[in-house]
Amino acid sequence: MADDLVRLALTRDEALVLHEWLARVVDEENAAAIADTLEDEAEAWALAALLQLLEQGLEEPFAPGFEKALAAARRRVVERTGPWPFDREA
Repeated sequence: MADDLVRLALTRDEALVLHEWLARVVDEENAAAIADTLEDEAEAWALAALLQLLEQGLEEPFAPGFEKALAAARRRVVERTGPWPFDREA
């Protein structure tokens, strides 16, 4: 089924932020924090697969100083894209 693969492109900063969230919510919390949002367990498996791919492609989560790198990545993502819409004044 290699022909069924979908390729995604993220900035490294986006990948770091997404990795951290997936590691926390899906891996450490066993998706309990998002269980109410899932319609099917396949969604949790898909998120776990994405986490695995991010772990294969990133070195930072396993390196010393990751928290500092993550904080900088989070800041750059928001600086580049602006605050999420719910943070904006109407």
